[in-house]
Amino acid sequence: MCPACHSLRVDVVELSGRGVVYSYELLHHPQHPSFEYPVLIVLVDLEEGVRILSNLTDAHAADVEIGMPVEVHFAPTAGDMAVPQFRPARMAP
Repeated sequence: MCPACHSLRVDVVELSGRGVVYSYELLHHPQHPSFEYPVLIVLVDLEEGVRILSNLTDAHAADVEIGMPVEVHFAPTAGDMAVPQFRPARMAP
């Protein structure tokens, strides 16, 4: 819902999948059997101005910094679906 006008209208927009870490947390509890703990959770500011909550993979908590560049990848789930997750951005050669 739009916080300004309360509209429920949805637009589908293709995003780059690139952004930076806005905030992060290492979760230990409560535990759910779908996850391996601890879970590294990040709030990511995407290049397009959208902020998204997701997991950070391929990184150690000690290496995460606010402003760290990240990129999306998709993890498979049940029913041939996938969820967006992030990993540290690979630097272009």
